[in-house]
Formats: sequence, structure tokens, C-alpha cells
Amino acid sequence: MNPFLALSIAFGIGLLAERMGWLRPGASWAAALVGGLPLWAGGIPAALAVLFFVALGSLASRLNHTSRDRSGRMASQVLANGLPAAVGIALGAPAFFLAALATAAADTLATELGSRSRWAWHPLKGRVESGTNAAVSGLGTLALLGGALLFAPWAVWLKAPVVAVVVGGAAGALADTVLGLLEDRLAWWGNDLTNLLATTLGGFFAVILA
Repeated sequence: MNPFLALSIAFGIGLLAERMGWLRPGASWAAALVGGLPLWAGGIPAALAVLFFVALGSLASRLNHTSRDRSGRMASQVLANGLPAAVGIALGAPAFFLAALATAAADTLATELGSRSRWAWHPLKGRVESGTNAAVSGLGTLALLGGALLFAPWAVWLKAPVVAVVVGGAAGALADTVLGLLEDRLAWWGNDLTNLLATTLGGFFAVILA
């Protein structure tokens, strides 16, 4: 597909996502990159994988009444969670692409569903209130694994190594938790940087395993 057409289609879908409340106003240009590159490089299957990830994360946030993302994702969040995957498929690495998406999906589900736990465990603080940054819970861990497993069918469709994609996604989401510890210690380190690095690591884990 012509790259300009692919970016235009993704931009139009981004505008629709803004109307639906999945994205914050002004985030459609980021959606054009995150969705347009996969549509151009990977075709309809890759674009649908991105849409699946966006719909999954948006639904999880909408169902969590305490979520800070119920009103949609900002452009910086879209890029942090989706740009590594988009670049991966553009460079011809479907395993990287899907594992990066699986990382973001697993982390999102772990956050949104894990906040329903009665308590969580923080590596440095011990037992804390659920929803605390960098803390883990039983429900959140199950949600993380489930989020990574949801990309197994996409790996089959895009002919990527299933185990590499799932394990890479789970490992990337776990790396997100570890990197999240830096958010409390470094003033300049934010959640978007954590997500950007985690999705990139998840992609690299999959490539190494593949």
C-alpha cells in the first residue's frame, strides 16, 4: 500500500478514536504513525493487530473507574506504547512488532485489572495499596500473562514465532515494572519513558528468542 494512503487512513481512524474518547484531542497524528506504518509495512493483519491492542487497552481503562486513562490516551502515551512496534514492522520484524504490542497490552491489563486487588507488593516498600507504581499483585500478574497470551493468534496470522512473541511480551511487561521503580527516584523519568523502553525491550526479547 502507498505509504501516504496508509498514513491518511490511520489518521482518519485516529480522528474517529478521538471522537469515541479512546484518544485525547490532538492525539490523532500520533495514531497516524502508530497505525499507518503497520498498515503500510504489514498490511491489513498488522493494522488489525494495532486496532486490537488499542481497543483492548481502551476497554480495560473504561471498565476501571479509578483509571487515569478513562478519558483517553495522550499523544505521548500513544507513541510510547506503539511507536517501537510500528518501527519494528516497518523494518521487517513481525516478532518485534507483536511482542512490543503484547508488552504494552500486558502492562495495561496488569495496571487496570491489578488495581482491583486488595493489596499489592512493592519491591522496595513491601505491602502497599493496589495501584501503587511498580507494585505487583496476583490479579495483576495473571492479567499480565493473559495480555501477552492474547497475541499468540496474531503471531500465527503474521507468521511470527508464537513462543517468542508471548514470552517477549510478558518479559517486556515485567521489565516495565522494574523500570517503574526509577519514576519514584528520578524527577525526569516519567511513565512514558518507562513504557517506551519496556515495549522496545519486549520486542528485542522476542527477536533474541526467535
